[in-house]
Amino acid sequence: MNLNGLNIESKAVLAPMAGFCDIVMRKVADDCGAGFTVSEMVSACALYYGDKKSRQLMETWDHKGKYGIQLFGFDPVDFEAATKIVVENKPDFIDINMGCPAPKITGNGAGSALMKNTDLAAKIAETVVKNANGIPVSVKMRKGWDDDCITCVELAKKVEAVGVNFITVHGRTRKQMYTPGIDMDAIKNVKQAVKIPVIGNGDITKPEDVINMMDYTGCDAVMIGREALSRPWIFKQVNQALAGLSVDREPTVEERMALLLWHIEKLCEVNGEHLGMKKARGQAALYMKGLRGAAHLRFLTNSLSVFADAENLVKEVLKENGNV
Repeated sequence: MNLNGLNIESKAVLAPMAGFCDIVMRKVADDCGAGFTVSEMVSACALYYGDKKSRQLMETWDHKGKYGIQLFGFDPVDFEAATKIVVENKPDFIDINMGCPAPKITGNGAGSALMKNTDLAAKIAETVVKNANGIPVSVKMRKGWDDDCITCVELAKKVEAVGVNFITVHGRTRKQMYTPGIDMDAIKNVKQAVKIPVIGNGDITKPEDVINMMDYTGCDAVMIGREALSRPWIFKQVNQALAGLSVDREPTVEERMALLLWHIEKLCEVNGEHLGMKKARGQAALYMKGLRGAAHLRFLTNSLSVFADAENLVKEVLKENGNV
């Protein structure tokens, strides 16, 4: 499908999630059929001042689907300089974070705090579009800041007017964080208010959720976040469901653990064993979701220090669950 200049093969895409969507997780999602993946959020200000770690966040491997780099910040001047740096990395698109609810981000006026200042948000979007050298630009937003500040439709219209190619809407306010359930009417209202493509986001745990969201809201695609961290194969299942095909069974425990070991091996390859294994602890815990003895197995992930520990963890998982 065409997202107003960005062609993607799948209508299911990976959400950018700080601390999780590193280069390896993006590769896993890409291999599983995600239409696009996005970097962890990169500080526009840090790029402006030449921060090396921020540049590293933009690195990627070869990928079948499209790849975007997400910027966050609050100052259009920072975004002007940062966008020019991002363009040098030749991503398929540039995303602007206007949805992150984390206090350390919103406290500086960035992320979902921009939902309270739609004029500034639109100025930032306009700055990125003008400096993107023709690369498509998207905005990821929330429903609003709180129940007294529902600005998603207002913001969507403003960023459309300055040339943004497509929008992603998470159906909660910043105050709600990640509970209770999403408001699909917020996504629907944005879709009806603009002509550019709209991606829906929030509470997707199975293929049926994607179909229901697209049917109800009319959104053009769906972004999957937390569920993809523990079940990245959901992208393949969604693609099958949208194509009217039979959906693959869940992977066996042995298949899931083979993917986990590959994931950890690549984390060590990219980061070195010491840092790679530190990163692997959280990722391994996610792969334990739904397994027998999951609480105990998640506890064991805390002690992962060398790759051999991961191999021993997998043996323990198979002992607890068998090859089922």
